[in-house]
Amino acid sequence: MSYIFRFFLIINSLSLSFLIFAIDKKVTLEWMEPFFCNICSFAVGKNILTEFIGNNFYSMLNISSYLFYFTCIILLSIVSVYLINFLSNDSIEQDTLTNIEPANDAFLPSYLGYFFVALSVPDIEIFFVVFGIIAIFIFYSRISYFNPIFFIFGFKFFYVINSNNVKVLLITKKELKTTKSAEFNQLKRITNYTFIDTEG
Repeated sequence: MSYIFRFFLIINSLSLSFLIFAIDKKVTLEWMEPFFCNICSFAVGKNILTEFIGNNFYSMLNISSYLFYFTCIILLSIVSVYLINFLSNDSIEQDTLTNIEPANDAFLPSYLGYFFVALSVPDIEIFFVVFGIIAIFIFYSRISYFNPIFFIFGFKFFYVINSNNVKVLLITKKELKTTKSAEFNQLKRITNYTFIDTEG
């Protein structure tokens, strides 16, 4: 189950890059056009925003496609949060952590790099090749599962160092500022170096 969860995390972490690519290259869903035409025809028939629709039909179609993409990204993240329950249990006992540091800022430069790559890719085929290779690297890396969509669900990312001097990534809803009395009894193991807290 951890492999399935990791797969969803990777897809989620790269999905916003696809959204950026789609907006930049105006990749829309052609199957939406007939459905969208019917809605617009109904609105025009009722004399609702006739001039606006006539002047902005394709812009509205593009925006509808992008909203559909973003909705799919949110739904994938919801599935990932649900799959957390099927991961193996773990815990961090009180007074076993020696250091805690926020990981959000550490991930942002590399994550923004994905956006720049998405903007520079010329077509959809190359996009999937490039980000397919990136996905493989992420899958076999130790901890690169940063997903900014998790912020919507209240999760934060921290690096913690335990008493064995092992540094791991901890995803939790708790606000961690000190190692004093830090304790996690409801952890789920993603990898040996990445854990997610289901408490709170």
